[in-house]
Amino acid sequence: MSATWQPGEHQGGQQAAPSAPPAWQPAPSWAPQAGAPTPPVPQHAPQAAAWSSPTHPGPRTDLLALLAILAAVAGVTVLPVLGSVGALVLGPMGLARIRRSGDDGRLLAVWGIVLGAATLVATIAMVVIAITSFASAIESFAPVLAP
Repeated sequence: MSATWQPGEHQGGQQAAPSAPPAWQPAPSWAPQAGAPTPPVPQHAPQAAAWSSPTHPGPRTDLLALLAILAAVAGVTVLPVLGSVGALVLGPMGLARIRRSGDDGRLLAVWGIVLGAATLVATIAMVVIAITSFASAIESFAPVLAP
């Protein structure tokens, strides 16, 4: 028995006979049939066309529009008020610049404005609700706290 396993070798070190289907089992349909012609082998593989860079890169995305949507996302996640205000400032600036230059990014600027405004309104509403809840809680305990 060799130190490493070889294909076709069993545990006892004897070579296994090539596997052929038993006589009672028909050969699989994918197996080559006796006497069947073999398919022709292509001489050369088809060549892919060489890639070339486009002559014109296309419209650019406006940086202010991109910053507006990033500020709006930051306003939703990590900087609730500051990011929303930034989106509300950068969005209209980006829209004005897009109208002048014809760059892409209009939807980014619009969604930055929408998301920034919605986040700012939701933040203000939560602050108002928190203050009124706190004030009503203090008023409900006022008789208990009075001497």
